[in-house]
Amino acid sequence: MIIVATLDTDPGIKTSKGIYECEMYILSKNHYQIELLANLDKVPEKGAIVIVSFPKPQRGSGFPARVFAILP
Repeated sequence: MIIVATLDTDPGIKTSKGIYECEMYILSKNHYQIELLANLDKVPEKGAIVIVSFPKPQRGSGFPARVFAILP
């Protein structure tokens, strides 16, 4: 899992041209991304356990996820 606090893994100049090289690389490694999390600044850099729960729609390209952290 990769947690991304910005709008996208790839820079806007590339995504505006339909180029998603970084995102495709991450997804090809059997990882997924969580983007645009609220209150991420309240989670410590170390020691927290992050729980991610979401449905797995068939051939879906994106969907909301429920994410919460258990703090040390």
